[in-house]
Amino acid sequence: MPAGDKWVDRNAGPVVRPYALTGGRTQPASGTILDLVAVVVAAGRAERDDLGLSPEHRRILGLCRAPTTVADVASAISLPVGVVRVLMADLIPQGRIKVMTQRQTGGQASTDLLKEVLHGLRSL
Repeated sequence: MPAGDKWVDRNAGPVVRPYALTGGRTQPASGTILDLVAVVVAAGRAERDDLGLSPEHRRILGLCRAPTTVADVASAISLPVGVVRVLMADLIPQGRIKVMTQRQTGGQASTDLLKEVLHGLRSL
């Protein structure tokens, strides 16, 4: 095998170890841990600002143009979730993506809803 072929999988193309994409980090530098179902969206910065980013960061930003979850991004770019979490967390302090907060519902169900549930249970 020629020396240049040891880093190439003929079927998959060039192979880069996931830890190389994060600089060997397994945790985000900012300390922000993203949940798998956290919904993120690109912050809308101009594309010319993306020039200093890695190809993986640019792919993540492209996927985040519409709100999407961390798990969906990892699936779409075929990288381990841990790697995607670190890469996405890199983009948060730069203001490139935002984590969307979920609206909290009221702490108690309305009395009308409870009456409907009770009526449904009684009819069983």
